[in-house]
Amino acid sequence: MSNIAFPIPSEEFKVELRESGGEWRPVPVELLPVGLPASHERFPTELLREFGGLEEGVKMARASLCEFFWNEPVEVRVTAPGFCGDLRLSAREDIAVERPAPGSIAFRLDGPEMALVRKGDDYLHGLSLLARLAPALKTGGSSPRHLLRFAPGFHTASGNPLVSRDRFGAPVVSIAEDDTTVVIEPGARVEAAFDICGAKRVTICGGGGIDLTRRLPHAATGFSDTVLWAPFREGALPAIYVHGGAEDVTVQDITMLCDFRGVCTRNARNIKLRNLGIFTAVTNADGVNMVATEDMEAENLCIRSQDDAFCAYNNCDSIPWLWDDGFAPRPMRRVTLRNSFLASNCRTFVFGGHGQSGTRGEPNVLEDFEVCDCRVLGNVVPCDAPPPSEEHRLYWSGIFRLLSQSDEWVRRIRFHDIAVEWVPGYAGSGIHICVRSKNQVSYREKTGGWKIEDISFERIDWRNVPPPEKRIPDVFDTSVLVAIVPPAGSR
Repeated sequence: MSNIAFPIPSEEFKVELRESGGEWRPVPVELLPVGLPASHERFPTELLREFGGLEEGVKMARASLCEFFWNEPVEVRVTAPGFCGDLRLSAREDIAVERPAPGSIAFRLDGPEMALVRKGDDYLHGLSLLARLAPALKTGGSSPRHLLRFAPGFHTASGNPLVSRDRFGAPVVSIAEDDTTVVIEPGARVEAAFDICGAKRVTICGGGGIDLTRRLPHAATGFSDTVLWAPFREGALPAIYVHGGAEDVTVQDITMLCDFRGVCTRNARNIKLRNLGIFTAVTNADGVNMVATEDMEAENLCIRSQDDAFCAYNNCDSIPWLWDDGFAPRPMRRVTLRNSFLASNCRTFVFGGHGQSGTRGEPNVLEDFEVCDCRVLGNVVPCDAPPPSEEHRLYWSGIFRLLSQSDEWVRRIRFHDIAVEWVPGYAGSGIHICVRSKNQVSYREKTGGWKIEDISFERIDWRNVPPPEKRIPDVFDTSVLVAIVPPAGSR
């Protein structure tokens, strides 16, 4: 375990607030570990042993995070010490920005905000800014039977009896009882994954955070950007793991600093995600990852992920210990995502892909998705990074990615009113829609796809898209029915 005190203050940005014409006051800015795209260099023997012998990993990079509660219109001033270029507020052309000096910007927030402040074309090392509404500290329902409360402070398995360790030694808060409410108060950070297995009517709320930063590889070095990470510990859990037939689960007003994925749902129903900050850094670390889930409502999410930001499969994914064994295949259906800000080092949206092949004589269904009123940073990679080969990008890229394999039937997916800011250096495709044959499938899939149909893109505002020779063209399977309604003047 690291001897470094967490959170680690960031030296890259300074943030100040001024309310109602008062004095400027500083607010804390902390280091946010993020990963560069996958590296296939070999690791030292001790790393291969600790992380299961897997050779693929990511290189460390530093970013910054600032979050505060928004109560009234407030002026914000952001300064990057030692930087003389332009700071930019990504994907918010409607906010007036003043530039009092090089390396400094000021703007007024009339409501909650999720944004990334970048230095010129450098998005990777930018500042994630979360101005959140102060939470209403309700305990969920009139009187939950089980109430778990975390007061301000840092909570670990060694100091809080609510945190135990699973069979892999990872810290967890296990929730298996119905009518359970967890309150993580403002100023509280819990070093544990919340494992909700089979429980009904569960709420996690409060305005505090789940902080697994100290479990990340090389946390003891303060995340030097010269070390390579292995991808994940065997058995690593997402910060919020909802599975085993769980129903009626709400997660709101929480920030997650993850050592693997953010939120994963498996064989679950009636899930609500609201006002969340989700930050992941290692290989395969998605922001929100859904399998065999029905009725998911997500809104006001701020996601910055190493892998896919918001993704859904059918009945399994590529991480075997996150499968729910013993459950019959079920559809993945009725998902909405609204009013969110998403940035990723990989794909933003991935719907379809993994499923249990050949287990029944009918298709695996993924259907009825709506994504709207969102802001997207296409791929947050450094602008000077050499792009992967064209063959690799053609197979793996896509800001919007819809894929059918393992007998999947993907249908009725609607994207509308979304602003996409293309990050310099991203050389992949914007949209990738493909029904794969048996010879094209990825990972452990055994059969090809079924079909994709009834897909629409309406009022997608593409910004800063490079010329065709600088990127992979969009991929459209000719058998797929796709409707595209562009905004005026886009692309």
